[in-house]
Amino acid sequence: MSKKLLVVLVIALLLGTLVVGGRALPQGEVVAQSTQEDEMDHTISVSGSGTVELSPDIAYLSVGVTVENKDPKKAMDGLTAKANAIVEALKKAGVKKEDIKTTNLSLYPYYSWDPDTGKQTLEGYRANESFSVKSTLENAGSLLTIASENGATDIGGIAFDVSNRDEIKLQAIEKAMADARAKADASLKGTNYKVTGIKTISIESAPVYPIYRNMYAKEDAVANVPVEGGTIGVDATVTVIFTFD
Repeated sequence: MSKKLLVVLVIALLLGTLVVGGRALPQGEVVAQSTQEDEMDHTISVSGSGTVELSPDIAYLSVGVTVENKDPKKAMDGLTAKANAIVEALKKAGVKKEDIKTTNLSLYPYYSWDPDTGKQTLEGYRANESFSVKSTLENAGSLLTIASENGATDIGGIAFDVSNRDEIKLQAIEKAMADARAKADASLKGTNYKVTGIKTISIESAPVYPIYRNMYAKEDAVANVPVEGGTIGVDATVTVIFTFD
């Protein structure tokens, strides 16, 4: 083979395609592979908790009336008259219509039992209606008095709540995050590592449930009753995966 032909063959190979007899020969490939090991993140998982305590500013009062009669219709009629009187008195005292809700309405027979014969005798019918009344904390005592003076025979539990629920939840979450960061920093203390960022956050914010307190009083024993709300605690828990280096 002459030197000129050899040079042509070498050039064709370098260019990537060699044509012989009108056909292109397949191009050869040389692939350079380099492997780079990803550096694993340094992470630490920490749980934090936060609690916000505050005084409630809302009270939910449970008031009701019960009427008994041998005639079920008369029992219901008497209940209607007394329940309407209670509702109207509360409205005149400044309670909004939407803040008074019926929580129970019932009519059922009641019996006497003779231990000697073991027999039950129908004595009459008992009609009952109960209401939940939303009030400010400072007005709760006077509203209980008004309900009692206007025919309420049943004073049940009082539930205390807060009006700024969402704001309180956020404050609890902030405290939980600060607690988690403090724990992460403490765990790395004495080492050469420091927290550099956050990889994931999981938030478990407990719902704010009203605090219920039982309160049972006789019809004539509610006047000037003091109502104290105490404090409500709102909790939040977070799980944070921090990165450190």
